[in-house]
Amino acid sequence: MVKTTIILEDDLYKELVREALEKYGTTRKLSKLINDKLRKTIYNEMEIEEKSLRVKLGKKLSPEEIEKIAEEGWSEVLGWKL
Repeated sequence: MVKTTIILEDDLYKELVREALEKYGTTRKLSKLINDKLRKTIYNEMEIEEKSLRVKLGKKLSPEEIEKIAEEGWSEVLGWKL
């Protein structure tokens, strides 16, 4: 474990204290609550990143064809004017 100091906005701190009191009956477990919330958020984001997109095209593409399509798609997006 690493001990560090973070600065929380007042409303976030109050909510975390309230939640710690509700869940554990004390604020001594505030670090545990924050660790659990961070872990859940980080792991959920990792799961989202790991999901892949499947598109049925009706034909099989080689890795080279897939790479070419991806490059062409990015070229088009980069050419958009925002």
